[in-house]
Amino acid sequence: MICLIALVVFGILGIFSATHRKIALEAFECVFKRIRLKPCDSGLDKRLKSQITGRLMRRNPKTARFVYQHFETISWIFTILMLGSIIYSGVGIYNFVRFSNCYGENSQEACVYKGISDSGLVLNLNNF
Repeated sequence: MICLIALVVFGILGIFSATHRKIALEAFECVFKRIRLKPCDSGLDKRLKSQITGRLMRRNPKTARFVYQHFETISWIFTILMLGSIIYSGVGIYNFVRFSNCYGENSQEACVYKGISDSGLVLNLNNF
């Protein structure tokens, strides 16, 4: 599922660079086909696989061989980690906006977003 990771990464990079928009569109087509349980015929996954293992080959051929053989599994692992981190960050942002801390209503722990609220960028929604 490397196409999903490529969609997120190149989608963000495509905001700033026109060269990455083409790859983001290609990744979107690949993800859309994979959702419909069809194979990705754009070749993006194979191109990314060969570029990643090619760069690894220069440093460590054994690692490159392992990554090449298990690329789909590694892609799924990174996809699950990416989705989990997005969800966990969203929960933390919600808790920060709603309760002024990252961990919920009754927590007194320090929050990574504390510097943002000190600068006045976050609205206090507790009064609504």
